Amino acid sequence: HNVNMHGTFVASGPGIEKEDDPVAGVRAIDLAPTIAFLMGIPGPQNARGKILFDIMKGGDKLREVTILDISDYHGQLTPLSERADTFGPSFTIGGSAFLKPWFDAYRAEAASNSEDEDGPTSLTVTAGDAVGATPPISSFFGDTPTIEMMNLMGFDADGLGNHNFDKGQSYLRNTLIPLADFKYLSANVVDNKGKTPREWKPSRVFEFEGVKVGLIGFTNEDAPTLVFPNSFDPFHVNPALAAVNAEAARLKNKKVNVIVAMGHLGATAGTLTSPTGPLITLADGVSNVDAVIGDHTNFQVLTVRPNGVLVVENMSKGIRFTRLRLVFDKTTKTVVYKTADFHKPWTIGVTADPAIQAEIDSLTAQLAPILGTVIGSSNQFIPRADACGNGDGRTFESLVGNVVADSMRLTYGTDFAITNSGGLRADLTCPTTDNPSDFCPAYTPPPFPISRGQVLTVLPFGNIVVTLSVNGAELKTMLENGVSSMPNVNGRFPQVSGLCFTYNISVPAGSRVTGAVRQAADGSCTGPAIDLTAASTYTIAENDFMVSGGDSYPNLFSRSTSRDIMDQVLADYVTANSPLNPAIQSRIVCTTSGAPA
Repeated sequence: HNVNMHGTFVASGPGIEKEDDPVAGVRAIDLAPTIAFLMGIPGPQNARGKILFDIMKGGDKLREVTILDISDYHGQLTPLSERADTFGPSFTIGGSAFLKPWFDAYRAEAASNSEDEDGPTSLTVTAGDAVGATPPISSFFGDTPTIEMMNLMGFDADGLGNHNFDKGQSYLRNTLIPLADFKYLSANVVDNKGKTPREWKPSRVFEFEGVKVGLIGFTNEDAPTLVFPNSFDPFHVNPALAAVNAEAARLKNKKVNVIVAMGHLGATAGTLTSPTGPLITLADGVSNVDAVIGDHTNFQVLTVRPNGVLVVENMSKGIRFTRLRLVFDKTTKTVVYKTADFHKPWTIGVTADPAIQAEIDSLTAQLAPILGTVIGSSNQFIPRADACGNGDGRTFESLVGNVVADSMRLTYGTDFAITNSGGLRADLTCPTTDNPSDFCPAYTPPPFPISRGQVLTVLPFGNIVVTLSVNGAELKTMLENGVSSMPNVNGRFPQVSGLCFTYNISVPAGSRVTGAVRQAADGSCTGPAIDLTAASTYTIAENDFMVSGGDSYPNLFSRSTSRDIMDQVLADYVTANSPLNPAIQSRIVCTTSGAPA
């Protein structure tokens, strides 16, 4: 039975406008954001509801700028699954057809606080890597479906991250960007004259009820090292902070009232409210900027820095979104309040947007006969997460890393195989929570099925396995590069087969690897020592991205032999060896003689 509850809220005190007539439509969820505003403190981290400016003294002079943001979308057009708590069942979350109604609800909230019926009342943005490293439903079609879905979801702006250039700048500029109804922004991806091409701009200005809002884009400076060599040519990436500050100064001189920088740097450590990393370094150094929206590292951030800059970032693939609210006083011409809240876009109780869902159903139907085929199984779940719990599998040995590296080594009979963790993008076994939009069957484990589509989700880049000979010193250089960023999370972290190695995180990068042994026939790390000097020669398998210098690995392309597409190598290995029984075997061991260097 439904119970309609009605209540009367009495507002009184400093800042409250005296009214003879009651204000209608006030909801309980509006109280906390309103009280937080009146007290000058950030609103609740997961706040719903709006700030009730119409009950405040001078409220008619205040204008709210609302920005909705997701991070590192990676074409996750269909929902993923997540536990609602630390235990219990999983439920579906995210997906473009469900993000749209969530966005619409918050857009409507922003519109209800606006007196302008024609101009924008909110912006929806993301800050790079919406394309690249995408599931088959997008990657199979060259990522054009992601752009089309972003149009339907109502995005206003996107940044440029490294994965935007996975297929090279020409494909980005000539195929993807022309499809977009939104603008691309980066102030620091420029040509040799320091200019951006017509396909993206350093910034864009929007107007909210007479308030000018500038969005500045920026790109991670290491982006060219994270894609194939020459993917950016003829463009290069200038230092992000200098580019943002220069563009912010230009906008300030043009009387832009509110300035937000959005780009592809993220937090790498710390907590939600006390993060550290490149994003925070940039935010601490900006001038004339009110808020910074980060991306790139799959890290939830919501903090205000000592310089007053509001900083946010989301977990990737649309499983979180953040609402920023910046309040501008038209009398003092200043931003008087900043707050943000982040949300989990569960699909439960939400009706999918019919136009987007119809497009997804059509794409799924086209791919299902190929990618829905179950090609093998495992006796245990094979996650992307590594044995240390990093969800992206970039700090330690992982089951999916072991299986992929084994498939490369055993297929071509090399001594060793090495592959970068950044190239492994998903769990290998099918999700245990059924999703009708993926390419996996509903099942009760064990065993855990592996579909052809799931293999392609793990390896979406179309990389090719290459084989070559290296000497022991070159092998050591590769391993050193793989652990050089530790303890920071980095996609260059290696997953290996045929060898086990130990490194000391307390010594400087480049001198960390202390030894290596061959794997024994049973997979244990009990084989003979590997000579890591130029006196010995070994055969290895790696991927064409690494052998071309990607992720700062040695460029040995001229000595390599191209073999087969990496996802097909893995698919054939799964079929030939099912059911799989992978194990964490201490292939990579971190030691310490003190604090990390």
